[in-house]
Amino acid sequence: MLRHAGFSLLELLVVVVIIGLGTAIVGFAIGNNKPQELRNNARDFANFTAQVEDEAILGRESWGVQIYREAATDDDSERIAYRYMHLTDKGWLAEAPRDIPVSARFVENVAAILTVEGTEQAIEPIAKDKPATPTIWLAPGGEVTPFELQLRFVGESEGPIVRSDALGRIELDVEQNEKK
Repeated sequence: MLRHAGFSLLELLVVVVIIGLGTAIVGFAIGNNKPQELRNNARDFANFTAQVEDEAILGRESWGVQIYREAATDDDSERIAYRYMHLTDKGWLAEAPRDIPVSARFVENVAAILTVEGTEQAIEPIAKDKPATPTIWLAPGGEVTPFELQLRFVGESEGPIVRSDALGRIELDVEQNEKK
C-alpha cells in the first residue's frame, strides 16, 4: 500500500477557515468600538454619580458634579469631562469619595446636551478666575438637581442619556441604549 504524507485539500481548507474565524473574532473583540465605549462612559458616570449621591445622604454633606469642556491640547481634541465636588468650609473643592475617580473624560468627538431643571445649559471650560461651582447638586437629604445629559458623537442625533428622576434616582436611559 502506497501512502503519501501530507494534508488533503479539505483539511487545509478547514484550517484556513478556522484561522480566519479566529482572526475575525479577535479583531472584533479588541477593535475600536467607540459607541460601546461611549455607553460604558455614560454608565460609569451614572453609577459614580449615584454613589456620590449615596455618600451625600450617608455623610450628611453636600456634594456636586461639575460638567465642563476640557480644552484641547496639542495631541488631543477637546472633550466633555466631569468632576465631583465636595462643599467644605473653604468652598467647593474637587474631590470624590473613596474608590470613585475625582474626574473623568468622555471619549473623543462627543457632543453633550445638558438640561438642568428643564433649561438647556451651555457646557463651558472651567473658568480659572471664578470660584468652582457644581453643575448638579447632590444634597444631604437625597435631593438631586433634576438633569438630563445626552451624549452623542458629533454629527449624530442619538446617544446614551443619563438623567435624574423626580425621586433623585440617577439612571442611564436603557431604552435609548437597547436601540443600538
